[in-house]
Amino acid sequence: MPGSKILTTPSAIAARLALSAEDLRGLEAAHQVYPLRVTEYYLSLARSASLADPILRQCLPHPDEISPEIQGDGEPDPLAEEACLVAPRTVHRYPDRVLFVCNNCCATRCRHCLRKRHWELTMPPPTDGELDQAVAYLTAHPEVREVLVSGGDPLMMPPDALRHILARLSTPQSIEILRVGTRVPVTDPERLSTAHLEALRGCGKPVWVATHFNHPWELTPEAGEAVARLVDGGIPVVNQAVLLRGVNDNPETLRELFTGLLRLRIKPYYLFHGDPVQGAMHFRTGIDQGLALLDALRGRVSGLALPAFAFDLPGGKGKIRLEAEDVISRHPDVFRSYEGQVVEYL
Repeated sequence: MPGSKILTTPSAIAARLALSAEDLRGLEAAHQVYPLRVTEYYLSLARSASLADPILRQCLPHPDEISPEIQGDGEPDPLAEEACLVAPRTVHRYPDRVLFVCNNCCATRCRHCLRKRHWELTMPPPTDGELDQAVAYLTAHPEVREVLVSGGDPLMMPPDALRHILARLSTPQSIEILRVGTRVPVTDPERLSTAHLEALRGCGKPVWVATHFNHPWELTPEAGEAVARLVDGGIPVVNQAVLLRGVNDNPETLRELFTGLLRLRIKPYYLFHGDPVQGAMHFRTGIDQGLALLDALRGRVSGLALPAFAFDLPGGKGKIRLEAEDVISRHPDVFRSYEGQVVEYL
């Protein structure tokens, strides 16, 4: 299958980037706990040779990942996905949708990954027996309308395997939509083949793709071509970004990201506050900062460009959407405009 070369060792990184001795030591130490995996393509998007570069911060091991002081409150599975397993690979947390984890392979391992706990597991494609159990659960629960197919990354699978999974998960009559979560258009856009597109279109149910662009430097011509193949092929695309300290935690970066996504015909869907994941706590900004950042953009970019700001409650208790408070009082109704004016609404 075509795609960018994948690098998995500190020496391969050192051969391509003039990292400082201190950064290289930190990378090597974190790699021993959370191994690196990055495509040459994604690495090439960096504009410096520092671990503080917003691209490298997302893809290279960092000593903060293994700092007990920084990571102390993190959990391997903060959203209780394992506790919400209802069938092999099948997580049911919301009444009308389930998550199906098809693999644990990604073109690039994001350092803020929610499922770092899966990195060292052996997770081949699901067997027919595992799919039988997932389909049986879906059939027995007709309230489930949507299946989110995630991983890992479904588009790292051979197209025939992906087609088989999507077709099986589509068989219950109650399933109306499949959503495929992928970062391939971001980290290895060449890998998105015609065969993958045919697999996405061929399951018999509407398929949406959820991408994961976090920074405007990721919006390259190559990424745009990959997204265009999806959209022109009839597959709608949304984006789920994560607010990451040192990557995109300022209004101008988010403005460039969200408006750039619209130019590629991608709807900014969510901006997530970072989950309290062991090994990723150093990326968290705090909820107040996330609200302030989106409030700074409100009224200054198109409403189409603004995603919902959200986070997941611990223990699998569900998602919360938040907005900056604009209500000053009710009865009489007084509100704050995007310019900060106090306005009475009659």
